[in-house]
Amino acid sequence: MSSIPAPVQQVLQARDQAMAQKIDMAVARKALDSQKQTGDAIVSMLEQNVNVQKQIANGHLDVRV
Repeated sequence: MSSIPAPVQQVLQARDQAMAQKIDMAVARKALDSQKQTGDAIVSMLEQNVNVQKQIANGHLDVRV
C-alpha cells in the first residue's frame, strides 16, 4: 500500500481528473476552431467561384492582382 492517506489520494486523483478534463476541453475547442476556420475558407472560395461564374456569364472576367 501507499504511504499517502486515502483522503489525500482521493483529493490528488480528483485534481488530476479535473486537469485532464480541462485539457480535453481545450483540445476539443481547438479542433472546433480549426473546423470553423476550414468551413469559413470553403464558403469564401465558393462565393468567389460564384462571382467568377457570374462574370463569365456576363461576358467578362474582372481579374485583380
